[in-house]
Parts: sequence; C-alpha cells; structure tokens
Amino acid sequence: MKINTPPRLQPLTSASGMGESTLLLNEAASPRALFEQADSRLSAAQAMLFTVATGADARSLDGQDVENIAQAAQLLASDALDLMRAMHSAHLRATARSQDAGAVHCYCQSQGV
Repeated sequence: MKINTPPRLQPLTSASGMGESTLLLNEAASPRALFEQADSRLSAAQAMLFTVATGADARSLDGQDVENIAQAAQLLASDALDLMRAMHSAHLRATARSQDAGAVHCYCQSQGV
C-alpha cells in the first residue's frame, strides 16, 4: 500500500527575485523522481555547453548567443541543484524514519569506507 505524502512545495532558486514564485519544487517527491529531474536538467545544460565548446559553428556565435546559452545553462544547473538538495533531504527523512522503526543504517562515506 502506497501512502500519499502531501506536497512540500518550495520555490526554485532560479525563480527567486522575480516577484511572486511560480515554479515550485515538491520536496515530498520520491528521491528517484527528484534525481531524474535533476539529471535531465544537468544533461541538457552539459549538452548545450558541449555544443558551444566543440561545435564548428561555435566560432560564428556572437556575444548575445553566448549570453543566451550561458543564461539557459545557469537556469538548468540552478534547478538541478535545488532538486539534488531536495533529494538529499528526502534521503535524510527516509533514513530518520528507518532509524525510528529500529532499522540500522550504514552511511559508509561517514565511516571512511
């Protein structure tokens, strides 16, 4: 049986400073869903930057083109960072729940493994 978790909506960092928040992140989403969204944004930003850096037509880009691509990559990376932070919070909540239930959790990185 799946328990529906109420949404925990937070504005995306990329939307801050623009007045009323319109783009919201559901922090109660599953870690997998958060990861997939972060991955898609980072992949898109990486692909854009790769095209500019290695493309034969990159030399023909003017300053405005480069500025537009950089702004789009920054927005995608900012959204991905927000998603990764939410994924980390979801992991911490799941870990706390499993510890409350008596399960043992091993986070090997903190143990130097």
